[in-house]
Amino acid sequence: MKIAVALPSTLVAEANSLLEKTMKIGFIARVLSIFKVEKVVIYLDKTADLDERGLISKLFNYILCPQYLRRKVFPLDPDLRYVGLMPPLNTPNHPLERRINEIPKISYREGLVIGQKGQNRYIVDVGLERPVIVHKRKALQHGERVFLKLIKKNDDIEARLIEKKDIPYYFGFDIAVTDMSLKEVIASFKNKMLIVATSKYGKEIQEEVENLMRKMKSYDNKVLLLFGSPFKGLYEIANVEGFNLDEEVDFTLNFIPEQGTKTVRIEEALCSVLAILNFLYRVYSEAG
Repeated sequence: MKIAVALPSTLVAEANSLLEKTMKIGFIARVLSIFKVEKVVIYLDKTADLDERGLISKLFNYILCPQYLRRKVFPLDPDLRYVGLMPPLNTPNHPLERRINEIPKISYREGLVIGQKGQNRYIVDVGLERPVIVHKRKALQHGERVFLKLIKKNDDIEARLIEKKDIPYYFGFDIAVTDMSLKEVIASFKNKMLIVATSKYGKEIQEEVENLMRKMKSYDNKVLLLFGSPFKGLYEIANVEGFNLDEEVDFTLNFIPEQGTKTVRIEEALCSVLAILNFLYRVYSEAG
């Protein structure tokens, strides 16, 4: 199952301080990683004057960056003053091993180009006791981030440049902070992924399970999940943008029927929706 999630630019707007906003992004990043979300799109919420896309981008990009590269990638920034309190992701792209003899025979890492050694030979920091050398005819730029396959040969390492899509296991999610409206995000994914809007005014999930799973299979189990803002639901956002939500998406579903609170926060909705979807996918996959 390949999951993409669309979240609003007002994602952390109800948090009262930078500390709270930082912790909220950290928790959301953990939830997205737990359920192996592959892509997150931040859309422009046109129902609010507040726009925190800059802060959201900084915080997400910081927590997604491997811990061994952060000091080299991110300069001192007052917006990042509380990032040390964010929970570690502990995803496979954030390995903790520092010594060459501690890593497996074959591993994958993100690296940072820090220099050049002769023609077509580049020095790359991958968080180990010493940098690795990568051979590449096409020029790599100093400060460029690359994905590598590392092959350990005794005390030496052969490093090969690869694409992220070629890594054989989950390697974290990508974040795209955009200028797109909700409608434009939907249009960009139309006919490519099953599009599911989440709303307490949607059909209750148990009523649509069979249809949802059948339609999801027709999209090769690729799903885009849409979430509203802390202040306005998806129907309200769609109304402001001038379109009918139900006509543009495949399903509008209530994943938390008879909720006990007046509102459900975005991080709570993410936990609920992703857990239910993960469960249903596992059940129906095993059932054939």
